[in-house]
Amino acid sequence: MKSYIDIHSHILPGLDDGPENMEQCVEAARRYRAIGMDCVIATPHWFNFTGWSSSPEQIIRKAAEVEQALKEAGAVLKILPGMEIGFTDRLEQDFQESRLLPLGASGFYLIEFPLMVAFMKPEQLILPLMRRQKKTRVILAHPERCIAFLDNDASLRVMEAKGVLVQMNISSILGGFGKQIQQTAVRLLRKGLVHFLATDSHASGRRMPPDINEWDMLREYIGGPAVVQACSINPRRLLAGESVNPVLPDVKRLDKYFPGTCNKNYNKMSNLDSNRGYAGRFLGLFSR
Repeated sequence: MKSYIDIHSHILPGLDDGPENMEQCVEAARRYRAIGMDCVIATPHWFNFTGWSSSPEQIIRKAAEVEQALKEAGAVLKILPGMEIGFTDRLEQDFQESRLLPLGASGFYLIEFPLMVAFMKPEQLILPLMRRQKKTRVILAHPERCIAFLDNDASLRVMEAKGVLVQMNISSILGGFGKQIQQTAVRLLRKGLVHFLATDSHASGRRMPPDINEWDMLREYIGGPAVVQACSINPRRLLAGESVNPVLPDVKRLDKYFPGTCNKNYNKMSNLDSNRGYAGRFLGLFSR
């Protein structure tokens, strides 16, 4: 397996806080190609009743347009449609109304908890939804960044036992979101609670796909075989409808680079901007 798949990417322009234009898409695509990515699942944010609520048809159409534009620009990538679905109390109704897209043809939906809301038992929100919507299967987006999972491995373990899969951001391991999130990410890897690593790229600024040096750093931190499993084997098995196993990092490397852990809680409201209005604050719970 020498090519990789990114299951979480905001590469479609104009749908959320991702790229503003095709030039940024092309730049991101070239970085993807440089590290061996040949397929990206486009996952624009989705929140009902906001500006980030594109229909499945719009996303499918935009994914095809971007794939063709990248081909014409000489930065060929396979673009599959999907969504990063923000968890709200009306999510079940959104499923019933067929507003939501799974990742490609996998049947799994990528669901993001608010970054700064401390749900005490998030499994009590996801598992009943899966029981009532019997065809609904869930991948959690970057729980290492969500305060609900900051020191709450037990909830992830309960959900994993019921078929929930976990996607972690590559930048979290590399320290791009700070030391505490990095340490949380490493702890979840050690405990076998991670199934995919993805870029969560927004194709602009500091949220570009990893460059070659960052990709080499990732392999140095967790081991090349773990990167292959997290970014090639498991995504291919996901899209093929096959079972997916937790990522097995090189523990000796983790011990070398990340001795010890830190689980101190942080101020869960410290990053909220009270001057952006209700909609801005709501989206800010997810998009930082």
